[in-house]
Amino acid sequence: MEIVLIFVLLGLGAWVLFKPTLRPKSKKEKQEEIKASYLLFLDQKLSPFKDDRPRLVEEKAKILKRFASELRHNLFFDETEVRELLKELAYFEPN
Repeated sequence: MEIVLIFVLLGLGAWVLFKPTLRPKSKKEKQEEIKASYLLFLDQKLSPFKDDRPRLVEEKAKILKRFASELRHNLFFDETEVRELLKELAYFEPN
């Protein structure tokens, strides 16, 4: 019984000493991650409409309104950065 306790304590001690430390992402890294996820989402949702321009514009407007609402509450973006990102996303064309 004591041997098991010793191994458990040694294991916990080793884990505390050698556990990987997680570095928090910087604001810029998080912004890039969010931007990439929005671009991927736009590409997936708008690809079926790339030959139907009016429907593409309609769907893109809906999606961009949703993105704008989400970004206004996002701590990683200020108002200027939100406008810049939305402008960039507005010019996105699906593949």
